[in-house]
Formats: sequence, structure tokens, C-alpha cells
Amino acid sequence: MIHFNYVHVPTNKKLEKFTTEKLQVLHEESKIRRIDITYKKMFDIKNRTREVAMIQVSLSNKNVFCEIESLNFKKSVSIAVDTLMNELVEEHNLLSA
Repeated sequence: MIHFNYVHVPTNKKLEKFTTEKLQVLHEESKIRRIDITYKKMFDIKNRTREVAMIQVSLSNKNVFCEIESLNFKKSVSIAVDTLMNELVEEHNLLSA
């Protein structure tokens, strides 16, 4: 189950579809119970807009969290999913060894 949240950002079905497609890799690799995604806009020190993707993956035994900010949501989501994937693969390898 994927749950989307928005902070200072209007709902965006195209972004949700993009994110869902990216997250398919995680669903194939691990036993995920729930994924919470929050999109929000922030301003950096130079007052530039940053788009943040926060993803929390709930597994049966723990939660894994990643928050990435970049110039656009798609880039933030891509980096966050890759980071989570690496973390889940590492954990799986440790448990398998």
C-alpha cells in the first residue's frame, strides 16, 4: 500500500504515477507492508526552492526512511528510491549470510 502526502504542494497524479513506477523495484525485492511518501517544498539558505521527497518503507520487522531534496521531485524520488533499494539489498545480504 502506497500513501501519498503533500506539504505546500498541490496533488499531482503524474508525480504519483512516476513514483509508483519507481517503487515497483522495491516491491519486487522485499516484503513491504506500507510505503508513505511526502512531497514538500522548502527553501535553502540562498532562498532557492528545493523539492523534497520523503519516503518511509514499513517492513514487517522495521521501518526504513530516506529524505532527499533537489531541484525537482522526480530527481528527489529517483535518488531516494535508489538509496532505499541499496539499503534493503544490504540488509537482505546480511540476513542471508
